[in-house]
Amino acid sequence: MPTKNHLDRFIYGIISSLRDIWQDFGEPFPRTARFIRHKCIGQFWPTKMPEPPPADNKINEAAVIITSHNYGRYLADAIESVLAQTVNPKEIIVVDDFSTDETKEQAVKYSDKGVKYIYGEWHNAGEARNAGLKNSTAQFLVFLDADDVLHPEFIRCGLNALKNNPSAAIAYTDHQCFGKDSFRYRAPDPFDWERFDTENHFNSSDMVRREALLQAKGWSTSNLHHIDWITWRRILRLGWKAVKSNGLFFYRKHGSNMFPTLKEKASYAQRSGFLELPATLFIPLSGRKWAWPLTAKFLENQTLPHERIHLVIMDTSQDAEFGKIVREWLSGSDYPKITYLRETVGVKGLADQFRGDHSDDAARACSLIYNRFAHMCDTALALFLEDDVLPPLDAYERLIRNFDVKVISVSGTYMHRNRNSPVAWKISPSGFPEDINIGKGVAPVSGNGFGCLAARGAFIKHAVFHDGPPFRNFDQNFYNSLDPAKRYQALIDWDCLCRHYRSPDDYAFPQTQTAHSLAC
Repeated sequence: MPTKNHLDRFIYGIISSLRDIWQDFGEPFPRTARFIRHKCIGQFWPTKMPEPPPADNKINEAAVIITSHNYGRYLADAIESVLAQTVNPKEIIVVDDFSTDETKEQAVKYSDKGVKYIYGEWHNAGEARNAGLKNSTAQFLVFLDADDVLHPEFIRCGLNALKNNPSAAIAYTDHQCFGKDSFRYRAPDPFDWERFDTENHFNSSDMVRREALLQAKGWSTSNLHHIDWITWRRILRLGWKAVKSNGLFFYRKHGSNMFPTLKEKASYAQRSGFLELPATLFIPLSGRKWAWPLTAKFLENQTLPHERIHLVIMDTSQDAEFGKIVREWLSGSDYPKITYLRETVGVKGLADQFRGDHSDDAARACSLIYNRFAHMCDTALALFLEDDVLPPLDAYERLIRNFDVKVISVSGTYMHRNRNSPVAWKISPSGFPEDINIGKGVAPVSGNGFGCLAARGAFIKHAVFHDGPPFRNFDQNFYNSLDPAKRYQALIDWDCLCRHYRSPDDYAFPQTQTAHSLAC
């Protein structure tokens, strides 16, 4: 006589075959199919075989915060999906952000089922979510937009993922689109930091640990930010981890979703927060006393808001007098966050010695310098300036505006010290870097120097800088280490012209340089 286990395996096999047939036909009638699978069949055979419960018995320590701005027509579906969870949430809170439709009427219908209603006039999704955060007490939180719904196993799976991983703060999931479009998005497992750094693949509804969200100061509230992405990045930058949950989120496509609208009115640099969030500016100083006043003047007058910048100075001069001059300037500067480091990376004066005799020493010193900085970089953008390069005052603002999904870095233009070509290259058919001529506008290159550069901080943090094969220079090896299959881009702004000095009276730069490009 067949046992229940045999019957379960038989039924699950039939369900799997029916699901494959349904997908082959393009997943028609997704709402009806979801109702039959989850509400009807799911009562007896859930979508997944039961998982072990979390490590402790407090499995209802989750709150679902549903935010709505004129989404009253969808709100009942969202609430019903929460009430249908296999693990009941501790709290269900509807946050109404200045709706003029039936949002309130729909919410109060469920007051007898424990749904709490909050009204405010924030006109901002991040502010509305923060109001829900403030009015909740649960340890784990789900922020659900009122036009979306949760799979019945969503909370249980999220709790399992986070409670079994104490260092994890975010439990992200696959999502199924329905409505005007129907497709399944499968999120990477394990977490792919490269993919996440270039484009968000988390949902606002992904379960988050309350403590981590509070440490990140809640949700981002800029109307030009991708607030989900910015918030998740804040949490991960604090050292928390992201893990994949077996739950599933249903994302309704209806033509007025927030993110597609944001893409129409904001550039990538705005959506990613690159123009508003903190950045790190790294300057290694070799002890060039004649160059420091030029660098200091640039720092005083450059146009990227100083309050946003963590200024990191690495003094490799081994010169006490020079170090004192730099520290005195730093003590009177208006940069609120400053790190001053002293490092010995080679013989004193190495930077200005003839490279033919000391090229290996210089390459090794540069690798050490940038590896030392890489471990400190904790911002989305890392900015670089060499102590003998003088950019335009608006250089970093200009460079940052050129970022897009596949862009890893954007460089200003400056010339080699010893030859009349820019510090940028293309990889030849034989696989080696070759010099290129100055162009116009913004163009892709195979790589460039770090003299005046804006780069993704996560790629710097994960890099290992070295002067070994295939090339002898840290910068060429850095760009060579990028996965060619992912088609990342390094860009150069040919119009962002920088001076590259040899001495106060002798600098290398073409005579066509325009006056507006000078910082002095």
